[in-house]
Amino acid sequence: MPIQQMLLGSGGAAPVKVQDVFSVDTWTGDGSSEDIDNGIKLSGEGGLVWIKNRDSAPSNPSTNNHGHHWFDTVRGNTKYITSSITFNSDPTELTSSNHLTSFNSDGYSVGSNESVNKNNDDIVGWTFRKHPKFFDIQTATVGADDSTYDTSMTHSLECDCGMAVFKSRTNPATQGYNWIVWHKEGCTGANQYFTLNENTGRRTGTNTVSYNSSNKTFTFGYPAARTADRLRPGTGAASDVVGYFFADNNNNGEFGSDGDEDIIKTGTYTGNGSSTGTAVSLGFEPQFVMLKMLNPNTYNSWMVFDSTRGVSTGGNDNTLKADSGIVEYTNYNYIKFTSTGFQLESTSHDVNRSGHDYIYMAIRKDQS
Repeated sequence: MPIQQMLLGSGGAAPVKVQDVFSVDTWTGDGSSEDIDNGIKLSGEGGLVWIKNRDSAPSNPSTNNHGHHWFDTVRGNTKYITSSITFNSDPTELTSSNHLTSFNSDGYSVGSNESVNKNNDDIVGWTFRKHPKFFDIQTATVGADDSTYDTSMTHSLECDCGMAVFKSRTNPATQGYNWIVWHKEGCTGANQYFTLNENTGRRTGTNTVSYNSSNKTFTFGYPAARTADRLRPGTGAASDVVGYFFADNNNNGEFGSDGDEDIIKTGTYTGNGSSTGTAVSLGFEPQFVMLKMLNPNTYNSWMVFDSTRGVSTGGNDNTLKADSGIVEYTNYNYIKFTSTGFQLESTSHDVNRSGHDYIYMAIRKDQS
């Protein structure tokens, strides 16, 4: 019996639902300050807030303004990192007092910075609260000297890890500036990985990252084949690394009124190149899907869709790219959400190239 059912039966904790741990929020900037009240307890519980200005793009591809900004409760609200910097300009953690100003018991607050609150611009924020079987955050100080520094990171999810994202916070720009992504079904061998800040397909490079599911530990090798991918910097140096861990529920989720429902899944699908595209079964209707072409030697972005910004059946979708600071665009019909999953509606190589594999992460819609 799921733990939530046992607790409820004995007068214990209330059930946890999707809306308690995940939210997509949109607002129109006022150039001053905004309280984003989504009912999620970030102060105390902890979590990640990922924000993107939908209407403004960076002034050039190598700057961080108006890009995808990631804030979390472990590093603190004044620290942020940016996944949409393609080149090695400001790849490290940055500090600001007017981006995300506080994590609250019912959401978060943003300040006056244009990336998060530009006057009259539309903004989106995705909130992931820490919770077993949903999401976790860890940090470590890693280096080449394994007698002095950490060489691994262990998550606290109480189920399979579906996707993990790692970012060096303090390395110099010459090494370790890429975001390293491991995906459960997309990275089936050691040292297979993706880079969130690039549109390249899966890479295989020696001494990068490997995962042991039995002890929930990711190990970082040295030296990574590409210096840009080094989570462990060179001899004599050390880097603070943050890791974000997204669960994969497989009929073992403990969410919803009865404490027995899945809310997050990762997987792969193969495109068919048709406007009646591949249908992916999740066992629930999603509100958020992020997907990426797997195949090496291909160049396709990390596509981000959610029902709050708009996903239309038979119509154009509001689309952002996690690796790019470009503005949201609405001139393509890529995908539709169904009661049991999602289906591609496009022949575009971004989502449905015939015979090519894609990875995805999907999150369930709010539960009644």
